[in-house]
Amino acid sequence: MTNTVAQAIEQAIAALQSATRIVAFSGAGISTDAGIPDFRSRGGLWEDDRLMELMSARGFRHDPAGFYQASLQLMPNLHRAQPTAAHQLLARLETQGKLTAVITQNIDGLHQAAGSRAVYEIHGSFRTGHCLDCRASYQMAAFYEQIERGEIRLPRCARCNAPIKPDVVLFGDLLPFAVWESAVNAVEQCDLLLVTGSSLVVYPAAELPNLALKHGARLVIVNREPTDYDRLAHVVAPGELSDFGRLALTKL
Repeated sequence: MTNTVAQAIEQAIAALQSATRIVAFSGAGISTDAGIPDFRSRGGLWEDDRLMELMSARGFRHDPAGFYQASLQLMPNLHRAQPTAAHQLLARLETQGKLTAVITQNIDGLHQAAGSRAVYEIHGSFRTGHCLDCRASYQMAAFYEQIERGEIRLPRCARCNAPIKPDVVLFGDLLPFAVWESAVNAVEQCDLLLVTGSSLVVYPAAELPNLALKHGARLVIVNREPTDYDRLAHVVAPGELSDFGRLALTKL
């Protein structure tokens, strides 16, 4: 770690220490150390048209069993993944009364697993699902394990035998309006927006930093790669999220 990077990390931690109404905005980078791949990395979903079609709303309607096979190919560790130090950091900040909300693009449920309670999952969650016909709710982990073992190809409702769909926003779906409105409201009231592991290129979520700045909040970005918002941020700390989380946990 260079002196410049170390200084940036210390500045980011100092900003968290002085803030009183933090909102965290997390992307795929916060979960890569938990074994969940970043779709935008080389070799990811965006480079495979077949997988991208299967993971769409249309793909689920046409081939729900193919959707589940694609899901487990893309995210084989999803139902076994455990929170990273960065997830634990955000949960601690909430416990301390300093963090008011986590807004996440992720569908892995790791923020809740770490102990965070005020979580706005703008792309939904893969850990829960519902029947497409009778709307019965399900925990999904056992279904994923059965698919992996070859026992089933498609989860079906115990009540009506209709397919079960994970509670995720697929390509072609609209964002959940109420969740999005809650996320926007949280950002408008924060005094610091902490961006963790997001490329900030997927809209409308990528508008949240601009919204925070417009309402007078400081912007702190902790990310492996540069973003288009770096020039507007008060602090940019490059590097691995888990390293940042482990260090910050010792000081907060």
